[in-house]
Amino acid sequence: MPIKPEFNVSGYRGIWGQTLNDEIVTKYTKAFARFTKEDSGKENPTILIGRDGRESGPEIRKVIIRELENLGINVIDGDILPTPTVLFSVRKHKYDGAIIITASHNPIEYNGFKLVNKEALFTIKEEVEKIKKYYANS
Repeated sequence: MPIKPEFNVSGYRGIWGQTLNDEIVTKYTKAFARFTKEDSGKENPTILIGRDGRESGPEIRKVIIRELENLGINVIDGDILPTPTVLFSVRKHKYDGAIIITASHNPIEYNGFKLVNKEALFTIKEEVEKIKKYYANS
């Protein structure tokens, strides 16, 4: 049974090229960039990008980095990094957030992303609602 794509506190999961594509990734990246700028109070915050080893990861990473750089975000490209390492790095280096490209335990044809706030925690319900609003308005 296919997973119904939905953005929530666990992030977003979909099948690359179908329920997850360039447009969706671009719009959520823009929404997260706006949230991070607001949350950090910085015009040019720093966001770490990490991913797992899924086949579609490099393509999604390229879309995210391109969009963040277009928006004036300082990007730290960690490439393949385990989720705990991304969280630890945000805290240790005081980054303003992170995007982790992963579909966690979902089947191999899926991919997605998790969003991390400046406290090195996954975005909570209230933050997700803000990001969804920004997504809808982009």
